[in-house]
Amino acid sequence: MTHSSKVTASHALAGLALWVTACGGSGGDGGTASDGTSTGSDTGSTGGPSSSTTQGGTTIDVTSATSTTATTGADTSAASDTATGSTGGGSTGSDDGSSSSGGDTGPVVPPCPYDTVVGPSAWTLEVVAEDVEEPMFALGHPTEPDRLFVLERAGTIEMIEPGTTSPVVPSILEIDGVENGGESGLFGLAFHPNFPDDPRIYVNFTALPDGRTRINEYTLDPMNGWVGDPDSERLILDIWQPEYNHNGGGIAFDTTGNLLIGMGDGGTQSTARVTGILLAKFLRIGVEPDGIDDNPVACEGCPQFGPFDYTIPADNPFVGDGDYAPEIFALGFRNPFRWSVDVGTGDIWVGDVGQNAWEEIDRIESGHDYGWNSMEGFHCYADACEPVEPNQTNTDGLTMPLVEISHGGGDCAVVGGAVYRSCQVPEWDGTYLFSDYCNGEVRGLRYDGDNLEELGVLIDPSTAPTGNGWNAWGDVYFAGGGTFTGRVWRVVPVE
Repeated sequence: MTHSSKVTASHALAGLALWVTACGGSGGDGGTASDGTSTGSDTGSTGGPSSSTTQGGTTIDVTSATSTTATTGADTSAASDTATGSTGGGSTGSDDGSSSSGGDTGPVVPPCPYDTVVGPSAWTLEVVAEDVEEPMFALGHPTEPDRLFVLERAGTIEMIEPGTTSPVVPSILEIDGVENGGESGLFGLAFHPNFPDDPRIYVNFTALPDGRTRINEYTLDPMNGWVGDPDSERLILDIWQPEYNHNGGGIAFDTTGNLLIGMGDGGTQSTARVTGILLAKFLRIGVEPDGIDDNPVACEGCPQFGPFDYTIPADNPFVGDGDYAPEIFALGFRNPFRWSVDVGTGDIWVGDVGQNAWEEIDRIESGHDYGWNSMEGFHCYADACEPVEPNQTNTDGLTMPLVEISHGGGDCAVVGGAVYRSCQVPEWDGTYLFSDYCNGEVRGLRYDGDNLEELGVLIDPSTAPTGNGWNAWGDVYFAGGGTFTGRVWRVVPVE
């Protein structure tokens, strides 16, 4: 793929027209101050479940695949041994260097095209998309990783052809009914695990007229330039948002073909420690309908929607526990705005936006509680607490982040990135990259389950990113810019 320009390191932060009060607020049980800033992963596993049963009034998938969980830290008492998040499994290679991102049944990823760079002198950013308006997320086509699908905040999905940097005309899909303003917009995209054979996509956006979170399904036409059919819209899930902020926004399929949905606390801390609701949680559902009504509770005393028709995976960690919503995969999040699934291992990396003092990076696992609002980073917030080592679980059942970032250095809202897996620089393999809405610096860390290495600032761009992205080759993208200046950049080496 050819690219038109590179962004070199400088420290001039350009103003971004996303939300002007992006840094943490002092909110209590009502709304908090706006603090701004998933996604979809094409993991290539088998499609949705084919049958289900009912257990205690809950729709339970009886055909969900189970897989080994590579966990670190102490298990919480409620965690299931079979529910999966961090799988530890990589892509399946073939003799020609191609791979399947989900075993024998997933889409075949073509060989990585880059010449190997050994001992690069630095990291930098290369423009791969421009002329896009307020880009929030970029995702590579599962079998054509340099064909990019870019989400514009106002509700448009743009496509960038390989070898170009400007969107095709017309746009491939306009999502109807997107609320755009404040912390609202079109934020998440995921390809069906069997895409492109099954050309369905899934999106996460805040919907008119009331700002609810909406998860919709659409079908793209591979015979007509991947144009989406608005009439193919299928509602998967609506979730009430009590306030205008902390909506989360990302979605991605895990390695078992179930859809992950990252939800913030809805702008009210009263949701954070309530286990029977969907806000402040990571959710995990099967997208295929099973004909059984699902009536989840978004938050206590707030409007409820539905019934919906999706499936609860049988290996979700709290299935059968009446104190927990069965959709819950993990809990204790304030605003997991940008997060990702590692294309090499299936691990789930989350940038969780903090309150007034600390941002955090989590590598989340099934059934674990990441502490908000008892804790903010490694620090006690609303309750007495017991900080322990990174990614370890304390005696209260709260799992620590991998790292925390202080607001004292100019940070205000973490922008989670992705794990670098590209063949271009093998020595960078496994590096997690992230940034911040106010600071803009791209930083890195490595974590192998035992050893944590913080790499510090790797890139100092001229425009602070607001979005992230990746492709099946393991390239890492950041996105940012306003209505007329939006761009997507790929992380590349300086040779």
